[in-house]
Amino acid sequence: MKVYKILAAGLLFASLCSLNVAIAQVKIPVLRTNTKDLNVRDGHNFYKGYWTVSPDVKKDIYYAHRFKTKTTITFYSDIDSISFTVTPRQTYDFMVLLNQKDTCYTQISTIRSNYYKDCRSCIISADTIPFILGNDNRVYITGKVNGSATLKFFFDDGADNTILFPSAFKKGAKLKFDGEVVNRATGGVETRRTSDFNDLEVAKLKWNNEQVMFINKQIGEGDGTIGYNVFEDKVIELDYEKKLMIIHDTSFVPGKGYAKFEMQLNGGEVPSVPGTLIIYGKKYTADFLFDMGATGCLFFNQGFLSQNNLYGTMTIIGESKSTGAGNGAIKTETALLPAFIFGNYKLKQVPVNLENPAEHDPGTGVLGMDILKRFNTIIDYQNNVIYVKANRLITTPFKSVTTNATRK
Repeated sequence: MKVYKILAAGLLFASLCSLNVAIAQVKIPVLRTNTKDLNVRDGHNFYKGYWTVSPDVKKDIYYAHRFKTKTTITFYSDIDSISFTVTPRQTYDFMVLLNQKDTCYTQISTIRSNYYKDCRSCIISADTIPFILGNDNRVYITGKVNGSATLKFFFDDGADNTILFPSAFKKGAKLKFDGEVVNRATGGVETRRTSDFNDLEVAKLKWNNEQVMFINKQIGEGDGTIGYNVFEDKVIELDYEKKLMIIHDTSFVPGKGYAKFEMQLNGGEVPSVPGTLIIYGKKYTADFLFDMGATGCLFFNQGFLSQNNLYGTMTIIGESKSTGAGNGAIKTETALLPAFIFGNYKLKQVPVNLENPAEHDPGTGVLGMDILKRFNTIIDYQNNVIYVKANRLITTPFKSVTTNATRK
């Protein structure tokens, strides 16, 4: 099943499946594997270790990324691969045979559709969504699920799902639960209930057949999360000065002053972009997760800190913790980074969270919203490109100095 990344740097989700039937009795394609983690190529995107198989859940559905006419989806194991050319609004079945004994019924679904507009009361030429920049630095938009009252969602470019928190049900949101996933995120691992084939509405834009996940925990200032998946075939422009999210159907060349980054998808859904640390005149350049679910400035993982001998090189100003969808937290120290170069701008005295060495979290780290909000952004999912340009928030004080960071 797919591993989902969601909240400040975000949230990671894994869905597992099994069906205890003999392979010989089921005339569908079979993928053999000796490992639980599979790689997936969905169109032009390749995800390492993205799908996990296990006999714990009876049915596992992989929802293909949105596309226009047809695309190719391939699953790779350590010893085998299986590939499908898929078209919209169809399902494709296959079986995973784990260690020559455990079977897992898997389905590729392309039922998710693009949004459409209620043009009886909207301007057809503008796909513009107003947003509020929350006290936690996140981008909040309003919407409805299955005809509920107005709900408040934060937009997360690392979430491949629509998520509801408990407060959404107090506002009339109703779900018919028909599945579950294993949510592996900051703070622990939890099994979450899911609901397929839901109606979603944001501004005057509407979607049908959306999967919704329920997390029995309030996160942030809203009732849930809207993931990037509803716009994955579009171009998203975020103007933090006008507080507008503008959805474009086609790519375009932005105006002057924008820095351009090639999006890297290193085994997950949150794109990575480069940034440069400056400590006592020495530069350290690395890729960081561009995570709109993360509330802080910068989070450095233990591996990156140890590899570059960065422990002890920055002024420690306190202790903090990073939380996510789980019940636990990652202990961190808060330090001041002398300078950080992002795009065409140098930020000074940036508060950062240094992971406790005992956590051993892999990777480099997370670029959060206390920095990202300072840059008007264009996320081009059609060409896997991100553009950023400093805006009027560039000189505002960092909130992360006095508040805990939140990761996925």
